[in-house]
Amino acid sequence: MIASLLRQFVAGLPYIPEEFAKAFRTSSGQLGGRALQQERILEMLPRVLASFHETFICIDALDEFPVEHRAEFLKCLKYIAEKSPNTRFFLTGRPYLLVELDKHFLRPGSVLKIQPSPGDITRYLTNKLNNDPEPDAMDDYLRQEIMENIARGHSDV
Repeated sequence: MIASLLRQFVAGLPYIPEEFAKAFRTSSGQLGGRALQQERILEMLPRVLASFHETFICIDALDEFPVEHRAEFLKCLKYIAEKSPNTRFFLTGRPYLLVELDKHFLRPGSVLKIQPSPGDITRYLTNKLNNDPEPDAMDDYLRQEIMENIARGHSDV
C-alpha cells in the first residue's frame, strides 16, 4: 500500500527525478529486479511529498486492511506524517480503529461519526429489494420480515 502511494505521488510530479525513475525501473519486474523495499519507499516518499504545496492521503475502509499488517501500516503513516508536515490524512473505518490509531499512529485531529438514520436504512433496503434480480424468490411475508429485522438491528448503530 505504501508503495502504491509513492507511485501515485511520483506520477503527479511535473517531472520524475532520475533517482526515482531508476528505482522504479530496477523494481519493475525485469530480470533481477525486485520490489522496492519498505525502507527505501519511506525514504523516498517524504521527499516526493515535499514537492507539493499540500498533500492529502485518503485511506478508505481501514478496518478492512488485514489486521496482521495494520500496525505496521499505521507506523508507516505515522512516519510519513512526522516527515511530511504538509500532508493530511483522511482515514475511514469502524469506530474500534480509534484504539489502534491511538496506539500506532497518532490521535486524529477530528473524528466524525457517521451513522445512518432508520429512514436511511429503510430507503436503502426498499431500493435493494425493489431491484432484486430474482423478484419471485421472495414473498411479501419474507420481504416484511427482512425490512423489520434489518431496520431493528441497525436502530442502535
